[in-house]
Amino acid sequence: MSQRIFSASDFQESPARGSRSGGGSVAARVVSAVIGLIVTVPALLLVIAGGGRAYQETVLQARTEPDIGSILVAVAGLVLLIVVVLSGLLSAAGPLIGGILVTASSVAFLLDPMLALSAAQVLPGFGPTAVVTLTLWSQSGFLLAVGVVLLASALARVIASRSAAARRRGARAVVSLVVAVVATTGGLALLVVGSTELLRSAGAFGGRSLDVASLVILLAGCLVLGGVALTAAWSSVGTAVVGVILLVAGVAGFLPAVSTFVFRALTWVSTDASAGASTMFAVGVIAVLGVALIGSAASSARARRAAR
Repeated sequence: MSQRIFSASDFQESPARGSRSGGGSVAARVVSAVIGLIVTVPALLLVIAGGGRAYQETVLQARTEPDIGSILVAVAGLVLLIVVVLSGLLSAAGPLIGGILVTASSVAFLLDPMLALSAAQVLPGFGPTAVVTLTLWSQSGFLLAVGVVLLASALARVIASRSAAARRRGARAVVSLVVAVVATTGGLALLVVGSTELLRSAGAFGGRSLDVASLVILLAGCLVLGGVALTAAWSSVGTAVVGVILLVAGVAGFLPAVSTFVFRALTWVSTDASAGASTMFAVGVIAVLGVALIGSAASSARARRAAR
């Protein structure tokens, strides 16, 4: 019982496993860490910039014609984010550092809403539309959800690398798929409710009020989505399937027709729910979460194979 369950040294391959993966463990950690450090923030900024334009045209101006330029910018950001999450194939250091950066930034922005506005104004070429969207991502807690899922992805890889060969993989795959579908649906619902209430409590993207009850709901949604990423430690099937669905739906969500459809489809629930869900599609949150879950599934699957 005295054996440690978790330590910093877990975020590296053992020498034997590192050599089988085609490179030394130290080199893998360094490469993964550098990718997480220098690529995560630019990747998210590109998604935010492209999603900001889509959000403005779809939600704010009710246009029906897609802006191809903004979609390409957002997709470029998603491609860079895929590089970050797939750095987990080498080591958990990449998703870990990326998750720390995003989570820390989100907490700072939530505590001081004006900080996001100040940061966006000094970013070169970011544009006035994306300034509003960065503030929206920050005050709504969307950034926090992304950070938590990235951190959970890193932890899932660590757990997978310490696991013995999986038994009854078929049963695990079915269970993980059911859990992932149910938990992702619930987590996104909590995220919609919590983010909508946080934005309302903060006012028109410039207030300083932070509603504790809304923050608790948001944190619950973040933890549920993080739990989905963690299931990849035992089986990557559910996380991979849900991640692909979210990524495809999220990329499609940049199109005005799709985000408008989401808004109309959920109007029967409530106006807040429909507005919150369509916003998550339009600004790129759904697509980013899909990428993070796919990365968790891929890196954990590789870690389990190396552990056998």
